[in-house]
Amino acid sequence: MKRLLFFLFPFILVVGQDAAQQPVASSAYPAPTNQLDSINVQLDKIGRSVDKLQSNWKDFFRSFSTNQGLQMTERQQKLLMAFEVLNRAEQRLGNLQKIRMDATEKQSSLRLQLARVNDDLIPESIDKYVAARGSLDAEQLRDIRRQALIKQRSEITNILNQVEQDLFSTNEEIRSTEQFLRSIRGRIFPELLKELADL
Repeated sequence: MKRLLFFLFPFILVVGQDAAQQPVASSAYPAPTNQLDSINVQLDKIGRSVDKLQSNWKDFFRSFSTNQGLQMTERQQKLLMAFEVLNRAEQRLGNLQKIRMDATEKQSSLRLQLARVNDDLIPESIDKYVAARGSLDAEQLRDIRRQALIKQRSEITNILNQVEQDLFSTNEEIRSTEQFLRSIRGRIFPELLKELADL
């Protein structure tokens, strides 16, 4: 049992450290269309990693039991496996939270840009713009300015809509991951207490 606890201790530390980490603010934001692709790639990698991990665990337990004399029950092996899955899910949650923070910052920036463009589209603002340039053909300059602002508003609105869709999807992924973590923690820690009961 002491050998099992010695082996479990690093996993407990890693899980605790990952859970305590807070996402770091960043002003960078990948292209909106890459957000969901990035999440799907991460999910595929996690799935493949878990499959490979299970195979590696079996090889490790077989080798360790033979060479070191450590005999672990199937239940104990599953518990160690569950700790690794928990750790990976914590990492995934941290990545999703960072994506959400970046998207939220981008959303705020785009909303400010959109508000400025709407202010510039007010007739009085266009008149001030034309007056500051002293053009002889003021009406043509007004039309050019108005069309440029309308185009800019449309572009910003399209990007903002995409960012908000990505943000919604990311929030859904976060909720799903948090629910998974609550479930797996609720199953792992009582089992760990049972293992410690014999100490």
